[in-house]
Amino acid sequence: MPNPGEFEAKGLSEISEIMTGDVKTIEADATLQKAGRVMAEYSVGSLLVVKKGQYVGILTDTDLARKGMARGANPEKEQVQSFMSSPILSIESHKLVEEAQAFMKAKKIRHLAVTEEGKIVGIVSLGDLVRYYAAFFMTSE
Repeated sequence: MPNPGEFEAKGLSEISEIMTGDVKTIEADATLQKAGRVMAEYSVGSLLVVKKGQYVGILTDTDLARKGMARGANPEKEQVQSFMSSPILSIESHKLVEEAQAFMKAKKIRHLAVTEEGKIVGIVSLGDLVRYYAAFFMTSE
């Protein structure tokens, strides 16, 4: 991620500048327990769900809490595919941060896949947006 001063110099930034390019995945038939462990291991709030080598959904920490644990799911037996969100919502990497923020707000989501020519190349999270805006406003004082 660029340092805070770069945001002010550039003005508006593209999503590609703040996204996380190291996308973490999990198999659709993995258990919720395994998904939670993977999220904890990599300190991420979402995993792209893979089935037969294709992305089929996204599982977020919110999905685990609201769809899984709050409804009494057995984390050792329930599979990720039963709790993931699908289809995967995305935005092209050249779009502006402000466009991603507006889209995420409208869809009420905290994680958004980033694509280039239809291929997923990263994830942008609410945390990424907070860091971007915090850096931008801290340098504009």
